[in-house]
Amino acid sequence: MALPYGLFAQTDDDDFDPDAFEMADETPIKRFCTNKITNLSPTRLVGISFDYLAGYTMSSQAAEGLGATEAARYSPYDASVNRNSGLRLDSNIPLISKNNIIVNLTASYWESRYDIEESTVSPGHQIALNHARHPLRTSTLGTLIFKPLDEKHFLIFQAEAALNGNYNFGTIKPDFGLMKYSATAIYGWKYDDNRNFGLGVTRTYRGGRVLHIPVLLWNRTFNDRWGMELLLPARGHARYNFSTKSMLMFGYELEGQSYHVQSAPNSNTTYGFSQMELRKSEIRARVSWDKSLTDFIWFNIQAGVRPMYRYDLAPKENADAFISNRMGMPLYFRIGLNLVSP
Repeated sequence: MALPYGLFAQTDDDDFDPDAFEMADETPIKRFCTNKITNLSPTRLVGISFDYLAGYTMSSQAAEGLGATEAARYSPYDASVNRNSGLRLDSNIPLISKNNIIVNLTASYWESRYDIEESTVSPGHQIALNHARHPLRTSTLGTLIFKPLDEKHFLIFQAEAALNGNYNFGTIKPDFGLMKYSATAIYGWKYDDNRNFGLGVTRTYRGGRVLHIPVLLWNRTFNDRWGMELLLPARGHARYNFSTKSMLMFGYELEGQSYHVQSAPNSNTTYGFSQMELRKSEIRARVSWDKSLTDFIWFNIQAGVRPMYRYDLAPKENADAFISNRMGMPLYFRIGLNLVSP
């Protein structure tokens, strides 16, 4: 996905990358700061990747806060997930690139397919994943604006619309009336070629439900080898540069979204609901390696673990959850290719 990379709507992830801009080459009449600092991770224009999570368990139970009578309707149940995988497509295309403003068009498509042991699937899991036959999908469209004010100060604006659910464009149609909207605004300082810093606020679904929270942007290059890239609370990484064409990142990213989950026509519904809201939020603790194959094409591979923060079911948006699912902590891997700005 959110900021597209942020706690910020997802996308996970964008998703949003406050450094994903390119300045025009023309000499300005008035001097403006750039968003770049030395040795930052590459600016990704278009990317394709495959995400894979190893097997884990799902434990379903009544959500906290339900009365005893209502909670008794949702008995505990365990299920086994063999794997969870999906394709990811991301783009961040410059529309306007001037010294005094940069406007990018962002778009992404993520899917998450579940392979579940059918004999262990509880009713709650069936309605959440629609019998594991239809993947959860996220499609986003947005804009990202970098506005330098002078040589030391800048603004970043982001807005995005996301369509999340188990739609398959066939038997299950996407419900455009239930799109999720996110936005972020940051005011920043460019201290020098090795440091920038920003503070702002965001509306995001990365926690599984809509949140309005502060944002901290902080990029710092300490020397030729070490640096850090932070967009808190969405993500934070330490960076080690083998060279300008190869680098390691150590850290985490928070991914999450609110999904509109529907039952296929003529299928059995569970607990009297034919559609529900699935609130999903997870932490990706990881090591990531980026390597240049050519000036324009970079290879990326990630590996880590995925603790689940939230995976709850509610009958509709803004309603209290009635089922809470707990997940194991599987290993995860991602491999991809990115077209970058040289």
